[in-house]
Amino acid sequence: MCAMGEVNVCFQIDTDNRENFSSGLAFHAFRKQRDAFYDILRIWEENHLVSGWVFQIALGGRIRSMLTMHNDSTNYYHIARLFKSQLLISCIQNGHQDDVVDDESLNFLKSLKHVNPEKLTQLSKRFVTPLPSQSQILGPSFPGIQEFFKDFILHAFHPIFYTHLENCFVHEIIELNDTQFANSEIEDSETMVDEQTQENFITCLASLRLLAKVLGLLVSLPYRSESNTTKEIIATQIEIRSKVLPSLNLQACLQNAIVEGKLSLTIPWMVKYLAMMDTVSLRLPYYKQILELLYYIYHAINQTNLSDPDSLISQQAVVLLKSSLCWLFELPNYPKDFHIVWQNTCKVKELKSLKQMEKFSEKRKNSHSTDCAISAKCNLDKLDIITDRTMRSCCSRIESTFSVFHGNGTNLSINSNKHITPVTSQLRKLGGPTQAKHLELQLEEAFFHGQPASTRKTVDFVSERVASTCVKYICNTMLASSRETNLIFFRRLLIHKRVEKDEQNELSMSYCEKFKASLLSDINMLANKVSRDLKDQCEQTIPGICETRIATSIESLLAEDSLTAVKEMCIKIATRMSMERINQWIQSHIVGGSLFIKDMELEINRFFRNNSPVHSKQKKCHNIEAPNPTAVIDELRGLIWHILDNHGVNLTMSSILDILNKLYQVFDQRSDLLPGPQKVLSNLSTDFALFLVAYRTDLFTQEIQDKLIKIWSSNGLTDDETDSPMNRLLCSRNIMLLAQPQNDTIWPIFGKFLKRLLETNILDGDSLSDQCVALFRQDWPIPLLKLLSKCLNEAIEGYKATDEATEKVKYLLGWVAETYHEIEFCNDYSL
Repeated sequence: MCAMGEVNVCFQIDTDNRENFSSGLAFHAFRKQRDAFYDILRIWEENHLVSGWVFQIALGGRIRSMLTMHNDSTNYYHIARLFKSQLLISCIQNGHQDDVVDDESLNFLKSLKHVNPEKLTQLSKRFVTPLPSQSQILGPSFPGIQEFFKDFILHAFHPIFYTHLENCFVHEIIELNDTQFANSEIEDSETMVDEQTQENFITCLASLRLLAKVLGLLVSLPYRSESNTTKEIIATQIEIRSKVLPSLNLQACLQNAIVEGKLSLTIPWMVKYLAMMDTVSLRLPYYKQILELLYYIYHAINQTNLSDPDSLISQQAVVLLKSSLCWLFELPNYPKDFHIVWQNTCKVKELKSLKQMEKFSEKRKNSHSTDCAISAKCNLDKLDIITDRTMRSCCSRIESTFSVFHGNGTNLSINSNKHITPVTSQLRKLGGPTQAKHLELQLEEAFFHGQPASTRKTVDFVSERVASTCVKYICNTMLASSRETNLIFFRRLLIHKRVEKDEQNELSMSYCEKFKASLLSDINMLANKVSRDLKDQCEQTIPGICETRIATSIESLLAEDSLTAVKEMCIKIATRMSMERINQWIQSHIVGGSLFIKDMELEINRFFRNNSPVHSKQKKCHNIEAPNPTAVIDELRGLIWHILDNHGVNLTMSSILDILNKLYQVFDQRSDLLPGPQKVLSNLSTDFALFLVAYRTDLFTQEIQDKLIKIWSSNGLTDDETDSPMNRLLCSRNIMLLAQPQNDTIWPIFGKFLKRLLETNILDGDSLSDQCVALFRQDWPIPLLKLLSKCLNEAIEGYKATDEATEKVKYLLGWVAETYHEIEFCNDYSL
């Protein structure tokens, strides 16, 4: 057991029991070594600030005596693991990370703004001190308790311990570097992550940087020199040491980071490791290759267009990488004379962008075997996972000493400032809910220390999956019902308001705007009411669902011999974690009613276009004999698979007309058609039409086209919805689908069909022009572009513009078609 649960490494059932030692004597010797290690740590904590106290004199002998108590490799491994675990607990888990200010302290400092702004400004100037010159860039340091671990290594003088410690550090770095951070399934954007994932990323990155720095110290220890090194000595050392490969395969890690899109996790710790190397090491062939690759990456991210939707990296990741690499390039031990050669090499076509860096690394990985296996791409660099706290902890040159001093902290920039992080413990309020929450988390951490590592993993997994399931239940059931109920009421309100307006005979051009303005207060009131009701409904329903699912999952996944009290505690912890995720999603997506406001604004647009709410379910005549939507979905999918498998050889006109008739009946005669199946059927019908054009053009007759237009008109594909399949007719996926049969005759036919969609207002001219322009973002073969040109020319031939706006769209489409025909790509980026 641990003497101080918050400070020391607690007993781990999986790795610290008797079975993990070679003998009973080794096990008892390690218990003594463990006690001796904490005695040494306690002595250091009590005396290291005392004037005249010397680490080597006071503790050097104790350290060497502790290490030699039992000369068994198992004991050295356990001591090394204890050293590594205590290093992470003392410097990371207990909040002693460099330059990290907690959110509570930031809020306290922000409140000072309103007390005495002038004094706060003076205080901020004292915290930020410009560097004297660019040449005095500070190298890695070991502040606070890190100094103990540094001195422990320097004065151990034990090569066996050094070897085991190096192995332990390398293993932990590789494990942490392989950590996966995925986007949140309960957020709208594909790049958004929840707060817990951001915190996990900060902890993981801080641990990696600390471990890499201490490992760098350990690896460079035999080559440390107090005197200046001459060119002759450097040349001799390079010749001798160039045949020895390091234990940490940096090259494989860096190439994996490029291919997997996780440079923002790998480069910050790798920079710390390289910064600890001596001058000779960085000139060795192996490390020279690493530095060269880092130089290419730096230039590639400088060439990255962050506004491009296909960009492989986020703005925050770019700032993090540029700051880390700039710091490395300016260190005294860095070989700056290599830059001239690398700058010339960097001009080759393979290294112009991150995308080309990825291809370049894939080629090199294919030609060289590596230790790090390539896993599925997680594209960490694209996620919105890097926060101000990450910048403060990793980038000493970021102008964000405190957000309170520099605005809201959202605009990140690089400068040459260093800052002092004040002691924040005095700013924390004693007691209160924050302190209680902190105590609760500490108790949970102490509970997991006494359990196998699999217990924590099980609780984390169950809480995340149950939270995702509950959010999907809210979206698919509760939210869908609330949205539909709200729209029914809003449609009645629209009709009532419209009758009042018509009685006033307002026929001016601004009638629509005035009508919308008159509805603003009603929209906000309805949105707030329905969001409040839905939130109350979630609070009543979701906790019970959440706890039931978690209890069942924990009971199934934990070991059968787990105590009942352990299972109950795991259920409570998992429920708390899961409900925190769910409540965070509710606060982001439901509270405030923005989603319901958007629904009502779309309903207003439909109302004005059709003079009544479009296809209201209440106005449909329900035909109980109409086909089942699920059956029609299955049948449509079957026909599409049939076309994919054998190009629709056995497909007949009657089978196509039969499925289209069923589809029309579902849309027109099923008043119980839900939005989900309706969207699936809309997408499937569009895909079915595209497959017919691509593989069975002979069956894509005027009659079939009339049926499709009738279906899509009744289904409301002309609505102003961004996810309408009409807005994706010319997306990359569909262009590749049409190009697959390599039949040039289908493109004019498809163009004439587009023309009919434009004439019937199913396809909007603005949408078509946007889709055509979007295709410019990708490189297409010249023959395919010429076919696209023919297709567009057919679509706009004889197209009559009804006003100035559509006339402009027509000219734009004509220009796009002409450009498609004349464009010639140099294909500079081919490999």
